[in-house]
Amino acid sequence: MSDEQEPYEPRIPWALTGLIEHGPAELSVRPQRGADLDIVIVLEPGAETAGQAGIPEELLDALERAHCEVTLVGWEDAADAADADLILAGGWAAAPEVLRVESCRNRGVLPGPDGPPLEELGWAEGIDVIGPRWMGGSLPAGRDEAYRPLPTHRREDIVHVHGQDPLSLLVAAEVAERRPGVEVVVSGMPFPASLPFEATAIDGGAAAVAHAFSLATVGVAPAVRGWRPVATAMLACGLPVVVPRTDAAALALGEAAAPVTTPAEGADAVCELLDDLALRAERSREGLEQVSDWDEIARQIVDEAGGA
Repeated sequence: MSDEQEPYEPRIPWALTGLIEHGPAELSVRPQRGADLDIVIVLEPGAETAGQAGIPEELLDALERAHCEVTLVGWEDAADAADADLILAGGWAAAPEVLRVESCRNRGVLPGPDGPPLEELGWAEGIDVIGPRWMGGSLPAGRDEAYRPLPTHRREDIVHVHGQDPLSLLVAAEVAERRPGVEVVVSGMPFPASLPFEATAIDGGAAAVAHAFSLATVGVAPAVRGWRPVATAMLACGLPVVVPRTDAAALALGEAAAPVTTPAEGADAVCELLDDLALRAERSREGLEQVSDWDEIARQIVDEAGGA
């Protein structure tokens, strides 16, 4: 084994002293070079693709359909992107590099699920967040193509649980005990699995899961996190949702979901929805209003960047 070790490269750029002392580099007031928008995304350390930086590929595709030329570069090449119409940090760990780029026209960050490192030092105040509301931006939830209301008959005896969130599984167990006639369907977990209730597993990709969402009466989702929370996919299929109570859930889902903190409270919310058709219809309508397709989100980004 060689004595030479690979140099350690931290995921978070720690060279923030100058940025904290002097603030971000000045933006350059220059006209956009053409009708199309030239966007460079600076990937955070350790990321080689947009997906690894937590950025949905669907968003990049939508930006290209909105006549944007999108280029991905490594964080060490951020300075080379100064001539772009818009330079974006792909994840918070790349934001310091983007803030130090001189003479760029406009900049922002496509945030990851976690907040900016060392935020308490104030360095992150100099960059606009271009992301969903629950991640500090102003964009609505993005709807992947597979998730939409399907022409299926909803079964009033199905509760769909996605993922392995402990609260969600405990809610399902409580519902199964209270309502033995209800069928619990699970997805987003490996099977066979040991569960404290009988369940039907959905094994397949997004199309199969979307079909199952459209068959169920109530969805139990894990906590809201990242660009594409499961709860918003359920809402996009017209499925009323019960979700752990967090600030992110309130921002992402509004009045479309029932936020809960305990298994008993979650089971109460599920049973209320099972018993109240009018409430389910209202939540379904509100949920569909909370989500947009990626093309609409790309248009919002282009409008904001073009007018900056």
